[in-house]
Amino acid sequence: MRGLRYIILAMITVVVMACAEAGRSVEVRDFEPKVWDSVEEFKYINEDSLSRRDIAITLRYDRGYRADSIPMHILTISPDSLVVEEPFTLRVPHLAELLPEEQTFIYRRNVVLKHKGAYTFRLKPDTTICGIASVGIIVSNTPQTTK
Repeated sequence: MRGLRYIILAMITVVVMACAEAGRSVEVRDFEPKVWDSVEEFKYINEDSLSRRDIAITLRYDRGYRADSIPMHILTISPDSLVVEEPFTLRVPHLAELLPEEQTFIYRRNVVLKHKGAYTFRLKPDTTICGIASVGIIVSNTPQTTK
């Protein structure tokens, strides 16, 4: 049963990556057992230092998740070695019996990543969180609005 779960998760990841639109990067880490208790590191290779981006955190959770928020710290390292760490709290809704639930939370909107190269994002929950199946980072082009 556990092996089948890994195969299904791998297939879902491949489909998501294959269907990802241009200008969008998705990186996700799965947890087994469903406990998030340590730093998860994600890399984003920035090739365009002029475009505006949205940065989001994606989270999948099940019945084992009981809280309504996840206090965490996000550390960002830019290609020129600038390090910024800040607290951030995910306000996680419980939507009826739709389990597992998956939510995407905007972390930064309309930002310009000024340097080309690898940006590192490290997400660390302040406490051990049960019921979390996966966490990830999505970096995408900010949608252009028409006037």
